[in-house]
Amino acid sequence: MIPDPRRAPLAARLLAAGCLLAGPAAAEPPAEPAADAEPTLQIEGFTAHVTGEDGRPTHRLQGSRLREYDRDAVQFIDDPELDLLDQRGLNWTWRAPRAAHQPDRELLHTFGHTRGLRPERDERVRTVIESRDVRVALDTRLTTSSAPSTLEQPGLFQRGTGLRADPQADTIELLAEVYTLYSDLPQEDRPE
Repeated sequence: MIPDPRRAPLAARLLAAGCLLAGPAAAEPPAEPAADAEPTLQIEGFTAHVTGEDGRPTHRLQGSRLREYDRDAVQFIDDPELDLLDQRGLNWTWRAPRAAHQPDRELLHTFGHTRGLRPERDERVRTVIESRDVRVALDTRLTTSSAPSTLEQPGLFQRGTGLRADPQADTIELLAEVYTLYSDLPQEDRPE
């Protein structure tokens, strides 16, 4: 039997989506230590400015409290705010109630409700993403989640499962069960 060539692109897209959800992006975040564990480092109200090899700022990470339990290990952050920067300034801001930062792997895992904001710039419109348990690769900026997510831009609302935002490629995708509504009505006036 000769395979239908029209099915190959669909199969490739489904395989890629499955690899994205089951691959490294879906890796379990680090587990928080037991409540009675004593941190080896604790900082209240911190801001970390990170630069690349060229000396330019790449991102800024701040929070109300940082706890680390071993040197060069995972850092647990309360009220994290991550600003991803590019040569022109702020590219994305991600906020959550808690996060685990793995500096050696350049990863930030958020826990709970996570909100991302990409500000308006030139011809780019303001974008708001609401999701949960988001993973941000700080080196590539690739942001993923397997949770239900929403995306909102002026005149556009999307709801779906799974998220993949790649600031370097300037792409944002909701991966499955996507519902899209184009409307100039404010969100509270939209039909469900």
